[in-house]
Amino acid sequence: MEGQGIGWGQQPERRRRRGVRLHGGGVGRVQSNVGRTTVSSIIQTFRHRTGLQDNFTGVFTPEQEEAICTMVVENNAIRLREIKSAVIENNNIFENIQTVSISTIDRVLKKHQMNMKQLYTVPFVRNGERV
Repeated sequence: MEGQGIGWGQQPERRRRRGVRLHGGGVGRVQSNVGRTTVSSIIQTFRHRTGLQDNFTGVFTPEQEEAICTMVVENNAIRLREIKSAVIENNNIFENIQTVSISTIDRVLKKHQMNMKQLYTVPFVRNGERV
């Protein structure tokens, strides 16, 4: 039946597209319909099969980590900055360390279940009159 168009109230046929959606007429960023957890599991499987693991051994040897923990046990009021300067200055135990970050020292202490609390002064008399 030629000559007949779309009737009143009828919609043209639309096709659904699955997979990759292109924004802006194909120019710009490509967004896929794959979830974040799916991508994560694919990467884990790839690393497992190819042998690519995160084999980062760390900055310190176990003996050096133990020396850092000993510093904290001996002086509980020591600050991370003071530990950093002691590590850089001590050439007997830490001979291969020229520089180290505070976050690395904090990571070592957390690995050994040691938390550094912030120290503050407490007034001698509590609930007394304020001066």
